[in-house]
Amino acid sequence: MKLSSVFGQIINKYKLTGVKELAELAEKGDGDACYELGKRTYMGKGVAKSYEKAREWFEKGAAVNHYGCCYELGVMLVGAIGGEENDERAAELFRMASDAGYVHASFELGVMYARGRGIKQNYVKAMRYLRKASQLPEASAMLDEAAEWWRPAAEARIPEGEYWYGVCLINGYGVAPEYETGYNWIYQAALKDHPKAIDAMVQIYEGGIFVEADKAKAEFWRKKYREVTSGKTASEQSRQALYDGSVVNASGDKGQGV
Repeated sequence: MKLSSVFGQIINKYKLTGVKELAELAEKGDGDACYELGKRTYMGKGVAKSYEKAREWFEKGAAVNHYGCCYELGVMLVGAIGGEENDERAAELFRMASDAGYVHASFELGVMYARGRGIKQNYVKAMRYLRKASQLPEASAMLDEAAEWWRPAAEARIPEGEYWYGVCLINGYGVAPEYETGYNWIYQAALKDHPKAIDAMVQIYEGGIFVEADKAKAEFWRKKYREVTSGKTASEQSRQALYDGSVVNASGDKGQGV
């Protein structure tokens, strides 16, 4: 999508255009006109108020990939406003708008993933989209629930749960930040070959994030990441070092992991 078309959707060039001219432009497939006319019809501003007709205008705009229309139509589909409820379609529309940078769409999609509404429940994707919308108070409030989403899985020693619970603890999602405990959960997931956890260990030791920077440990985990993501099994020696809860530091001695 060209930058000019993005600005065209942000700066509404038809705000002062008459309803008749807007309708003509909208019928020709002008997404900005569809959006402006849909908003006016929804609110009854200069035209008869009609949720059904507003939904039709947003449908027309969504058909030409106007992301403002995608978002507004998604809201109407979730709330069964002006027609039947369709959560599955709403999720698709929110994803399109989110990819175009609409933070409110990111929030809505994050909520749908968290609740499994219209889409398979997926806490990983819920966090991804809610973090994209973290500037919104409602997204921050939703993220505060994230630690409780993942804690049971972490305590059950499921690697995905260990990793994401660690992320929640480090970022303070719903809890006071607990850096050491968070890193330990991530470390446990890395021991079980969780790729994102292993990558996190690389970043921790490479950047000295709340631990002393250690290039040897960073390289150890980087090699492990390559082995895991390439589908190769780690050597028996490396695996034993991992499950002993230790890695080799720069001096050659074994040092405790995070």
